[in-house]
Amino acid sequence: MVDNTILHYQILKKLGEGGMGVVYLAEDTKLQRKVALKFLPSTLSQDPEMKRRFIQEARLASALDHPNICTVHDIDETDEGHLFIAMAYYDGKTLKAHLAGGPLPVNEAVNIASQVAQGLSCAHAKGIIHRDLKPGNIMIVEESVAKIVDFGLAKLIGEAHLTKEGSTLGTIAYMSPEQTSDSNVDRRTDIWSFGVLLYQMLTAELPFKAEYDQAVVYSILNEEPVAVTTLRSGIPAEFDAILSKALAKQIEERYQHMDEILAELHLLHQKLQTGSTKQKEKGLPTIAVLPLVNMNRDQENEFLCDGITEDIITALAKLKGLKVISRNSTFRFKGEVYEPREIGRKLGVQTFLSGSFRRAGKKLRITVQLSNVSDGYEMWSERYDRIMEDIFDMQNEISQAVVNALKVTLVGDEIKQLRKRYTEDIDAYNFYLKGRYYWNQRTPASILKAKGLFEQALAEDPVYALAHSGLADCYASLGFLGGFAPDEIMTKGKAAALKALEIDPALAEAHTSLAFIEVVYFRNWDLADAELQRAKALDPSYAAAPFWRAIFVLAGTGQASQAEADARLARKIQPTTAFIDHGVGWTLFYAQKYDEAIKELNKTLELDPDYHYAHWTLGRAYLQKGEFAKAMQEFTSMPGSTIREGFLGYVYAVSGQRKKAEKILRKLREGAGPDNMVAYQMAVIYCGLGEKDPAFEWLEKAYKAHSPYLVWIYVSPEFDNLHSDPRWGDFMKRMGLEKG
Repeated sequence: MVDNTILHYQILKKLGEGGMGVVYLAEDTKLQRKVALKFLPSTLSQDPEMKRRFIQEARLASALDHPNICTVHDIDETDEGHLFIAMAYYDGKTLKAHLAGGPLPVNEAVNIASQVAQGLSCAHAKGIIHRDLKPGNIMIVEESVAKIVDFGLAKLIGEAHLTKEGSTLGTIAYMSPEQTSDSNVDRRTDIWSFGVLLYQMLTAELPFKAEYDQAVVYSILNEEPVAVTTLRSGIPAEFDAILSKALAKQIEERYQHMDEILAELHLLHQKLQTGSTKQKEKGLPTIAVLPLVNMNRDQENEFLCDGITEDIITALAKLKGLKVISRNSTFRFKGEVYEPREIGRKLGVQTFLSGSFRRAGKKLRITVQLSNVSDGYEMWSERYDRIMEDIFDMQNEISQAVVNALKVTLVGDEIKQLRKRYTEDIDAYNFYLKGRYYWNQRTPASILKAKGLFEQALAEDPVYALAHSGLADCYASLGFLGGFAPDEIMTKGKAAALKALEIDPALAEAHTSLAFIEVVYFRNWDLADAELQRAKALDPSYAAAPFWRAIFVLAGTGQASQAEADARLARKIQPTTAFIDHGVGWTLFYAQKYDEAIKELNKTLELDPDYHYAHWTLGRAYLQKGEFAKAMQEFTSMPGSTIREGFLGYVYAVSGQRKKAEKILRKLREGAGPDNMVAYQMAVIYCGLGEKDPAFEWLEKAYKAHSPYLVWIYVSPEFDNLHSDPRWGDFMKRMGLEKG
């Protein structure tokens, strides 16, 4: 075969041989690139069943477009009737070859495992399972990129077996319990094999092994593997928990989706990056800084009171040796009285800082106490009497006192970070605090008020980076809400974010603001992703960065597994906040995991029964399940929402109530709503009615008006009936969501 030319492929050398075929390296003389050609064994080339299976492999593999899955270029047949597929050729080694040298470093194992998990998640989302996952089917190419190869034993989930009666497919050491008995298999079989693969990467040993095949099968069905932490010292305990669940013999006790494992690996990766494994974290001090009580009980001093609390939280959160609960979570306790144990239970902390604030003219008095949640015992307390001009020094003193009381060791630049000031101007600081207060209310009127206050702060101090970032957030939010000239307002927002970064390139808030504008308005997906990843690295305690990355970039571009992982990371950083919490249900919805999304979104609504985005996404999940009454109930529970009418109209449309849908169309057309919101809703309703021409007409208007909801059009099921229309592909290209 070597040196022969088959069609336009010149065979260069033999690469390998297995039960499902022989693989050769070849030169594609048409496109002048190296490819791998896989041939069905000649002895079986006349077997119709084997040919059918081979064609099935090619079709399945060619449907998968993912950076961690081998690319299939072509399927063809020689003049003698031998079928072959042309695949991308990768210059690298198999994972099996890598493991010949012993177990992998932990970080490398997590990296490879995460890539394999992402590839499998993509395959599973398309209804494809591998069924023969093993180190020999994982290629490690340049820059440690993992590629899953050989879907030769894959089958469509739910399709009848391709095996002959009484036979099994796969390699025994990696088979799941159900696979050894030739039972029906689904994606959870791949999850088992993935567990075996991960175990082997960490220990260079198999979890189930024996001298002959039947003994291996017995071990798989009846024995528990030795914990990896027993076989290898210094390995994080999280691996034992992940492997225990991945290798659960009862299929319903196993992980149900690769995305669940991916989320666990992502969190473990975050800990490994900071050198903080679970064992180390047991001794990590945890603290919640509760809102200071404003003893003046007036609105003017409420801004300052909350601002001081926020600045202390921000300063402490930058310390690696301390786990600090976010502002949004602790401010849920504002105005309430809780027992210390209740604070600990709700926020998962060991200690909390509380206190009071009083102001008389320029004089300030702040009293603070650091207490244990277990018994309310005061570990430290202090009273600070200062004048307004000394407020920054006072905040530093409080932060330093907390660090000393908790015996936190500061390393590197952390002392400098603890004392960092963004302005020395007390008036600018006051304007900024008021701006953030109104910004957090998230209404059009409050955002406009916040914008004016940030501008006043900058009039006092033009190089106040946080105020520039706040101004960028205002512009971005106003552009999202609509009713403003999008070109002007988003351009101003981008300029404000860039100015903030010019002053302070390490400001995570500004990187996040810039990313929001880049993706929502300019549709620069890659740039937005880079900015959000930069923000995550600069400030791991800033939940908005992984949250926005999950919601906009990853969910919007169909990267479901990573979107869920980032959403769960954001929720871990900032628990008990509906805004952040709903991200998990949101990403599950766009991954088409509707039952799981419904479960998560109902939990979000327990935190905040009025949170309209949770109602919106929950209603959409019910819609996809055909539960129209429940969907209608959720949409009617979001009064004042800018997209409520469109989805009420969609429910009517898909449930056969055409006249009611058309009534809402007239209402939207005649109303005075923002163009970017009206156009999107009109397109949604027309899709529900099955009228493609007006749907595309209104989508075009939404595109020109920069409707923010188009960010999710690639994965929005409401538009599925447009996918077969040639206009859809063109629209996706202009959105930057499809190449070519």
